[in-house]
Formats: sequence, C-alpha cells, structure tokens
Amino acid sequence: MLDVPEVRRNDVYAKLREDILNCVFKPGQSLHESELVEQFGISKSPIRDALLRLEAERLVIVEPRKGYRVAPISLSDSSDLFELRMIMEAGVAQNIATLGDMIGLQALDRFRSFDAWRAKGGFLAYNRDFHLGLAELCANRRVRDVTRDVIEQFDRIVVISMSVSPELDAQLYLKEHCAIIDALQARKARVATRLISEHIQRARSQFIGSFQRSAVVA
Repeated sequence: MLDVPEVRRNDVYAKLREDILNCVFKPGQSLHESELVEQFGISKSPIRDALLRLEAERLVIVEPRKGYRVAPISLSDSSDLFELRMIMEAGVAQNIATLGDMIGLQALDRFRSFDAWRAKGGFLAYNRDFHLGLAELCANRRVRDVTRDVIEQFDRIVVISMSVSPELDAQLYLKEHCAIIDALQARKARVATRLISEHIQRARSQFIGSFQRSAVVA
C-alpha cells in the first residue's frame, strides 16, 4: 500500500482526534493499527504518525508490546483541566475586554441563542463554539492557542457528563454566556473575569459530580 501525502496525514490525525474528543473512541478503548489501516484505507505509517501526535497531546497512550489505547479520563486530571481552563479563560476575558476589537465583541451576539447549533451538534457544539469564539478574540497568540487546545479537550468531559446526566440545564448556561457577553461588550474586565470564573466553577461542580457516576472515568 502506498504512503500518503502530508495533507492526507493531517486528515487522518484530525479525524482520529475528533473521534477521540467526541468519544466515538471511548476513554480506555484499545486502538489497533490494523483496524485503523482498514478503516482509512492507507498504510501504517500515517496511522502511526497520527497516534504519536495524539500521544503528545495526552489523548492516546502507547503501551509497549500491546499497542495503543485512548487515554482514560480521571477525576484528578479532569479537576486539573478545569483549574487550567479557569486560569486561561479568565486571562482571555481580561485581554479581550481591554484590547478586543469592538466588531469582534459585537459578533459574540450570535451566541445569545443556541438555535443555530441545534442541527449541528446541539448544546455540545454551541458551548464549544462560544468558548472558542472568546479565545479567538484574544490578542495574545500563545494564550489563544493554549486556551483553544484546553477547550477542545473538554469535549470528552462534556460528552461523558451529558451521557450520565442528560438533564443539563442549557438555559442556565445560555443565561451565563449572555451575562459574560454583556460584560465584555461593556469592557468591564473585572466583571467579565469574575463571571467566567464562576461559570467554569459551576460547570466543574456539575461535571465532576456526573463523572463520579460514570463507568468510563478512572
């Protein structure tokens, strides 16, 4: 089987990453090169490259003489991610309330309703796009990139939480998002920072509680 160009390699990586984050491949699940080769119709080389990239992101674990498996989700790691996210997003809020372009801030109005997301992933897509939308407005590129990566890794946490507690109050999150948008557009940095910290802390309490009832959390 012939190898593939770099663009195709990136496609393999992106698809595997998406499937891991969306829990198509569940935490702790084994990943077999031969099955992935058959699924993608390509050689082992780009599969192995993609898995090693995902290992660097702590989404895949390489097990000597066994192969690969999706990194499990632990309560301690989830708690650490929430703490990191709170720090990063508070910094983002401070940055964009102070330095953000007003056109970009006004564009956040699209998140005042999640109707547009109902057909393309529902609350999960809406919530991710809102937080990514904030990160994209950050003038500090390094902060923006790290924040984006942390937010994307939260998809697994949200998927698992919603599978255990599907009664998630989307309207409460929408209300909190609107309050954050109001503060940012008014350039009230302290208020925005406080609101987003409280928002993430509330999510942490709910999601960690759901994790404790989940069989896939280590």
